Amino acid sequence: MNQELYSADRTQAVAVIESLRAGIPTRASTRQLPDLRPALREVIGRDLEKFAAGKTPPKGRLIWGQYGQGKTHALTTIEHMALDRGFAVSRISLSREVSLHNLFQFYRRIAPIVRLPNSHVPGILGALQKCDPKDLPLSTISQEYRYIHPWPGIVLEDLLRVDGEEQHKLYSDLMGLRLPVAELRRIHRETRHENLPGFSESFKRSVHALAYLGVLADTLQFCGYTGWVILIDEAELIGRLGRLTRMKAYANLSMLLQWTGKIQYPFYTVTTVASRLQDDLWHGEIGSRRNDPDWMVALAGNMLGPEKAQTLERFFKMALDPNQCPTIRPVRKDDLIRLLETLKSLHAVAYAWEPTLAVETVVQKIGEQPVRTHIRATLEALDLGLVSGETVVPEAAELVETTMEEDENGLAIDPPEEHDEADTSAPAN
Repeated sequence: MNQELYSADRTQAVAVIESLRAGIPTRASTRQLPDLRPALREVIGRDLEKFAAGKTPPKGRLIWGQYGQGKTHALTTIEHMALDRGFAVSRISLSREVSLHNLFQFYRRIAPIVRLPNSHVPGILGALQKCDPKDLPLSTISQEYRYIHPWPGIVLEDLLRVDGEEQHKLYSDLMGLRLPVAELRRIHRETRHENLPGFSESFKRSVHALAYLGVLADTLQFCGYTGWVILIDEAELIGRLGRLTRMKAYANLSMLLQWTGKIQYPFYTVTTVASRLQDDLWHGEIGSRRNDPDWMVALAGNMLGPEKAQTLERFFKMALDPNQCPTIRPVRKDDLIRLLETLKSLHAVAYAWEPTLAVETVVQKIGEQPVRTHIRATLEALDLGLVSGETVVPEAAELVETTMEEDENGLAIDPPEEHDEADTSAPAN
């Protein structure tokens, strides 16, 4: 087909259709398709406006919903809303390799993929290279005792004063690939002409990960961005962790959502969670292992003390509060038809033809299925019509949802625990 025929509208329509076919929402698809969740968009929009207007970020939110009801699409919409408002964004899906039970390991995943407005290259090194270290005294980064450990703040201050290989070494540390203390001591002495200060305690990843999160959040504002938005998809996978690691993951998620009431850094977290987590592990018999709001709080109290128990009790209370954590509901039939009509129009533009498919027949035949299933069925029917000229609506298959069954040792897929390194940040003097 002659490439001259591909106008900007047609190219964009092809991009939207192909992204939906792959099941990966994009900025173009969220803007071209009707917004089926205007209430959710308004809630998040108000949060971002509040964040941009003040020094204290709003409390984060969980977004509940059944499989296929548009949680990932909603997260894509939020990502673009944040970027359009000048926020930096990190977005990640939980998996066997990416869990929340180890906060430092999680940080190492989200820090390098920070996306900046008007940039297609992940990371913040380019932005840091434009900053002047003389401005540091005016920033929150230089405030004494702002972070629970001074290591990442020192790394950042030294990074702004060097270039070349040493700059890249310090940047890697800021992204979570920690330098040996001897190397940081050498760079600090050569850069600042003073010895690296001694620390009251060694840096431990299991204890001090929050310091890195705080420094990176402050650094993004120092670079001129409104703040840091952290988006987490598929958080229901926490439910497949063992009991102890699940307890740690809930506590870390509470911290990321800034629900703990402790010091607040300029980041705002939105997390999507399949409602299956509640069904399987949050609504069991009181005192049973299938009732995490009761079981996890008791476990934290027995192992870690009353403060941790209160943290988890607050977490479950807020997570189940519909005012704080909205649920994505099934869309109305009229809205679904409007969505599929738009999809049909985009398909017509993308492939230069006139489809005869009546989308109402798709809705009627697919029935009470998630939005994702209706989109796939409509695309398949349109593709078949384009190729064969016949109108055929495919049958729908039920979405398969994994269960969260415990074995005798707890849940079966605990990821390997990463241990703290041996005393890499001992007192340096």
